[in-house]
Amino acid sequence: MNLMLRFRLLLDFVALSLIIACLAYWWLENFAHEVFGTVLFTLVIGHNVFNRLWYGRVARGKYDGVRWLNIITIAVLKLVMTIMMVTSVLISCDLFTFLALDGAFAMRDVHMFAAYWLLFIVSVHLGTRWGVIMNTCRAVFGIRDANPVCTRSLRLAATAVSLWGIKSWAEMTFGSKLVLTYSLDMWDFNESTLGFFLNYGAIVGLLAAATHYTLAFIRGGARPTVKTTTSSK
Repeated sequence: MNLMLRFRLLLDFVALSLIIACLAYWWLENFAHEVFGTVLFTLVIGHNVFNRLWYGRVARGKYDGVRWLNIITIAVLKLVMTIMMVTSVLISCDLFTFLALDGAFAMRDVHMFAAYWLLFIVSVHLGTRWGVIMNTCRAVFGIRDANPVCTRSLRLAATAVSLWGIKSWAEMTFGSKLVLTYSLDMWDFNESTLGFFLNYGAIVGLLAAATHYTLAFIRGGARPTVKTTTSSK
């Protein structure tokens, strides 16, 4: 397994963790939120640099439903991330105050709205790349042959996480956040900080698992296989 691919996947998971951390605004407070956000954008730029060869191959080969989904997901992801970057600068209170706009209340709403959609799209994108992630894990742990017990255990774990994700979706009113509906349900970080991150982690797992198994079904139920020498885009 390519060492660089492992490193890139590690950075991608760090970026995902930062997205969830940035949602905990009332726990981090503004300065830490902006620092984490700046690191996140830096990782996103690095992700695109690492995967620059993917852009040269995007027009090659045949397009089926699975490939179209991947392309659309990446395009929407880039759009949402761009909105996030622009609005974050315009509403900055600490790091980029020289670029901020006074009274940009509407920008704050757009920024918050885009943040939840960013988590949604990243989770779907994670599901489309699950084959790469599994191949990397097998290489790291030295697993060469298919193990039925391990496969069943992973599927059971995916089911458990998905069920927890459904519960968390309702508990975090995530659906309402995706349609910019204001909710009076504020997470009490004094009661449980870990619960916040676990709930959003379960939502990510739910969306990633749903995407992965939906694509597997579309492919005819065959386990997706990904060459480890290709880009992780």
